[in-house]
Amino acid sequence: MTDDQGILAQLAVMTVFFHLGSLVWIWFFLREIPMPWSAAFGLESFRRGKAVRWGLAGCLLFLPAGLALQLASAFLIQLASRHPPAQQQVVAALQNDAFTPGQLVFVGLLTILIAPVAEEVLFRGVLYPAIKQNGFPRAACWITSLVFAVMHFNTLSFVPLTAFSLVLIFLYEKTGSLCASITAHSLFNTTNFILALLTAGAAHPNPVR
Repeated sequence: MTDDQGILAQLAVMTVFFHLGSLVWIWFFLREIPMPWSAAFGLESFRRGKAVRWGLAGCLLFLPAGLALQLASAFLIQLASRHPPAQQQVVAALQNDAFTPGQLVFVGLLTILIAPVAEEVLFRGVLYPAIKQNGFPRAACWITSLVFAVMHFNTLSFVPLTAFSLVLIFLYEKTGSLCASITAHSLFNTTNFILALLTAGAAHPNPVR
């Protein structure tokens, strides 16, 4: 198995056992209460428009700050270790133009659609309110954000993702709907996905014929 096939295998396992698995677990949990998803996570139709607008605005405002945090993290990591920091495996593979078109579709669906929904339901929809409702609102913000960042297993993205998680929590609190944080998360991932593809094109220009 090549390194690229290994990355795809890891993504497939993560999709089945973490992303889709967490959604199935939450579905069974809500079924036992019983409570519909719309009521549990603020997905009612009357909230969606406002929540989506807040999500788009929140992400667009965060993107320059997120880039600055990543550049600062890269500088400090390289200063401390004297080695350039490693990108996430998927990002590195995208930048190396390692995937076939079919594989790119799979990675794109996971990155832009599946991961934002599953992660927002788990982190902002379940973990954050569970800690908050036990009387620890500040701890809920930081624990949720730190766990969210650690889950991505990348030193370079740790600080930007921690900050982004705090923005996602703010959007959820402001609108009372996961639609806001899902929208922001999806746009954030879409931007990074496209940038990785553009970087690959710049890094591997077509030869002049």
